Amino acid sequence: MSDENPEKLFLQEKPTRALLFIGSMGKTYASVISKEIDSTFAHTTRILAKMEQCGLIRFTFEGRIKFVELTEYGREVEAALKEFSDLIEEEPSKNKKEESRDTGLEGEKAAEEEGGKEPEKAEDLDSLNAEILEKIQKLRNKIERIHRDAIEQGDSKDTISRKLGPYSRDIKKLQNQIERAESPISETVTLALEKSEELLETYLRS
Repeated sequence: MSDENPEKLFLQEKPTRALLFIGSMGKTYASVISKEIDSTFAHTTRILAKMEQCGLIRFTFEGRIKFVELTEYGREVEAALKEFSDLIEEEPSKNKKEESRDTGLEGEKAAEEEGGKEPEKAEDLDSLNAEILEKIQKLRNKIERIHRDAIEQGDSKDTISRKLGPYSRDIKKLQNQIERAESPISETVTLALEKSEELLETYLRS
């Protein structure tokens, strides 16, 4: 296996962070990537050279400025890396059940405050609604985690917006899935997505 193989490249942290950052920016340049992944400029250019050899990125020029952006293949790899990241960040189902028990009383109280209507449980939903609701919950958890970590690290507003901005596309994908659904979508699901979108917009404005 050569050093230019993508599977070997993305067993390393900084190439992975670099590709995800390029994807979030759409178009950027090496010095910005170097700062974002906390790497020397020389090491960053070596990473980018390998990525170009793998067909993940391409370089373009605007005047004297050399930009880097993802290729179509690079965007596919970015999506796979994000999916993998979401997967390994999932809590074990046991912890989820314990959390559910701990928050049960809070959920009942919230239902009373909203007019006494008990919220629909995930297990009461059909397979499609349950699947979409799970995606929404995972997305919301990730948005909250990224925002919390960014605040703890003292990131600037621009940096936080750059990190969270791409998740607007994920919200839109879920909205499209709901709109194209052939069976009825539960109000529980649409409300959860609306609240996640509002949360993201709040974080982006703050």
